[in-house]
Order: sequence, then C-alpha cells, then structure tokens
Amino acid sequence: MADKYDVVIIGGGATGTGIVRDLAMRGLSCLLVEKEDLATGTSGRFHGLLHSGARYAVRDPHSAQECAQENRILKEIAANCLEDTGGYFIALKEDDPEYIRVWLEACRHGGIATQEISPAELLKQEPVLHKDIAKAYLVPDAAVDGFTLAAANALSAEKLGAKVKNYTRVVGFKREGQRIAGVFLRNVITGQEWEANCRLVINAAGAWAGQIGELAGVNLNIIPDKGVLIVFNHRITGKVLNRLRPPGDGDIFVPHGSVTIFGTTSRATDDPQDNQAAREDVLHLLKEGRKMIPDLEEMRLIRAFAGVRPLYQAGDQEGSGRQATRDFSLLDHEKLDGLRGFISVVGGKLTTYRLMAQAASDLAAQKLGNDKPCRTHLEPLADLGIERDKDRKHLCQCEMISKGMLEKAVEGKEQFSLSDIRRLTRLGMGPCQGTFCTYRATGFYHELKNLTAQEGNKLLKDHVQERWKGARPVLWGGQAQEIEINRGIYLSLLNLDRLDSGDYV
Repeated sequence: MADKYDVVIIGGGATGTGIVRDLAMRGLSCLLVEKEDLATGTSGRFHGLLHSGARYAVRDPHSAQECAQENRILKEIAANCLEDTGGYFIALKEDDPEYIRVWLEACRHGGIATQEISPAELLKQEPVLHKDIAKAYLVPDAAVDGFTLAAANALSAEKLGAKVKNYTRVVGFKREGQRIAGVFLRNVITGQEWEANCRLVINAAGAWAGQIGELAGVNLNIIPDKGVLIVFNHRITGKVLNRLRPPGDGDIFVPHGSVTIFGTTSRATDDPQDNQAAREDVLHLLKEGRKMIPDLEEMRLIRAFAGVRPLYQAGDQEGSGRQATRDFSLLDHEKLDGLRGFISVVGGKLTTYRLMAQAASDLAAQKLGNDKPCRTHLEPLADLGIERDKDRKHLCQCEMISKGMLEKAVEGKEQFSLSDIRRLTRLGMGPCQGTFCTYRATGFYHELKNLTAQEGNKLLKDHVQERWKGARPVLWGGQAQEIEINRGIYLSLLNLDRLDSGDYV
C-alpha cells in the first residue's frame, strides 16, 4: 500500500527544507525527497554569504529589500548556522564615484544600513587590502552555512512528524486526469521503488526544477548559471569583503570557519550537475581578486568548486547571467498549465529561502484548506546538537572535530558517506582537506557502525576522491606539496587503489 501525505516536496536544499518545516508547523503531513544528501546542490555550492541586500540594491531593488528583511530574520532564528561577521563594500580609486552615490541612495531606499569607514581605519583592521581605497562602508552581511541550515530546517520538520528521505529520486508522477495524485520514488542506493500518494506536490528542486517540471509535463524556463569559487587555507579577513561596483566576477571574499571562500564567476551552462571548476576560471578569479588584495596570488589555495544558480525568467522577461533577476517566482500550474496538485518555486537566493518557503506554503495551505499562518519567522530552528567540545582527542585538528561530534552526525542515518558527515561537521574542510582525518574517521565509523571491510573501504575511497576533485584545479605551490603527502598516505601506505569496496553504506 502506498504512503499517503498532504504534501510531497521535491528538493532538499534550503528552500525545500524550509517548505517542509513551514508546512509541518501548520499541521500538514509532509514528505520531502532529495536525490542526494541535503544541500548538495546550489545551497551547498555557493560563497556562503548571507546578503545584506547591498549587492543588489542598484540593479535589483526588490530582491535587495527581501534580502535585507530575511537577513535580520535569519540572524534571529538561525544563529547557530551563521557567523555575524559584518561586511565591507570597498571602492577603489579606479571605480566610478557616481556609482557610489547611486548605491548609497539605493541602500537607503531599501532599508540597508551603511556606515562609512575611513580607508586608514579599514587598513588598520584589514591590512591585506589594497592601499588604493577611495571609499569603504560597513554593511550587515554575514557568513551562513548552507549545509547546517538545511539540516536544521529538516530536523525541525521531523520533530513535528514530517518525513525526510535522502537519496530518493522522483522517477515519475501518478496522475488522475489533469491532477497530480502522487509520486513514484526510487532509492538511488538500494534500488527499492515505492509510491507516495498526496494531495499536492511542490517542486523546489532548484537547478533541477526544469527537469522535474518536464517529468510532470510542464515547461519551466530555468536558466542554469555556473559560478566557480576558490578556497584559501586561512581566514584572509575578519569580515566579508565586497567590491563597490556593479556585480561582477571575483568581487566577494567570505570568511568561513578556518578558511576563506572567494568568487564568483557567471557562465551559462546546460547541465545543473556542472559543478567542476577549471584552472582557467581559477586564474581569472585570482587576476580579479588581486585588485582588492594585491598578495592574493601568493596565498595558498586548497580547492576550487562550482555551483549552478537556478535562475528563472518568465516568458516576458529578458536577460541571463548577472542581468537576470535574483528574485523568485511562485508558479501555480493549475492556472498556468491546467495541471492541478502541482506548484513550483524557482529562482531566488539562499538568503531569501525562508521567504520563498513561506510563499509556497501559503499557496499550498490555501489549496488544502489550512488556515494556520506562517510562524517560521518567529520560532528558532532546531539545534542539531553537533557542538565542538573540549575533547582534546580530535579526529580532525583543522576543524576541531571530536568523536562525539561524528557520533552525533550519524544518529538515525541508515546510509551515509563521509561527505554527508563533512556537510554537518566540516570534517575535511580545513587546510589539510581530509588528508589526516579521512582515515581516522573511517576507522571510527568502522567500529561504531560495525562496518564490513568493504563498506569501510568505500567510505574512505569516496571521500578521498571527492576531495581530490576540488584540489585538481589548484595544483601548484603548497597545495601540490600537500597532495604528494596525501598520495603517499593513501596510495603507498593504505594501497587505496587496490582496496576492495562493497556497496554504499
């Protein structure tokens, strides 16, 4: 017999997990399905900036106002998922002074706080910056962790009775005439298939929303836009840095934990899975970034990665890449395509995920006759309980991750990889990029979860390979030396290329 829910949500990024939390708080029975782990798409592949709205104040004022509003809300409800660093917008002497005037007026109109700081004072605080600074302003930017944000939303929903299924792909829709009546699902690891009946489906698949729409028989004009980012092995600055000019490539630095994320680029792509960075992208970013930080090319890189923005343009809109709006759209396919029981929420930014989820949930509740209001802006997210402790026996010294944290990260998980654990704990995300903690964590889970040798080998091999993909585009200097240490440990000592690995854990 098929499972029965009020709503099935497709997509385990920030928006999808925000929707399942919102609807569960309204008392609706929900199932969220995600084809991989939570936040493995755009929500986990971005610079980690919680926008103040200042970046979009001139070109996209509506989106900027939404960012400003949600920035304030998330600092209240998701404090454990972000670091309130603050941010600087910096204009160099070569930048257009007229744009500064327009930007300040746009920020004022959008309710975005700005505070001027003298170049001399800024250089005292951030001495790595270029000395050729014309103007600088402090704004309420912050750094946000998309992985823990999605996980906290999902946990909040599960505590209210919702179901969240990772590694579960939608392979078809159950239709009754012009109404969606359920979804056909497949576990991508075990191959098990089943169906879930429901009164409504919400498509929150981000860059894959167009593919889900096609599966349901509707057309969505999703414009995949690829952005490449690079990671430095230390915190270059204490605050977020933005270039005070029209948004372009290589003008955002975000401190994250023990590292710094820098980007990004904007290039059209046809594939939402196009998440590999190329060396030419890295070199282009470094060339742009050294205009703000002259010694940037001398600093050590540890990896590069890419994410795909799920930009959306309605039929009467124009523009792509940086010209496309960062606003979101809520699509009622009953009105647009005559297909009942199907909603899509597309576009937007992680900063506005909660607002997107509220809009989708309001429409869903209305269609299902539920009159309970949204409360996601009033109640804090669930605490994941993965706190750094005083245990000196850290399995990952870079990020100070203990056995207790690793044990907490797999509670209730039937299937997991070390990459899943990384997203919750930052295992392997520090300067050594998993060189020393991967084999330690594998041994820990071998004992804790009674893994077979083949299962443990697969944990090890998959994580080393995943870390290697990000290191390849930056193999020079200190990073090339580290990779040789990595190769020595995993190929010479542990015979990684000869290890027999069984099925996924």
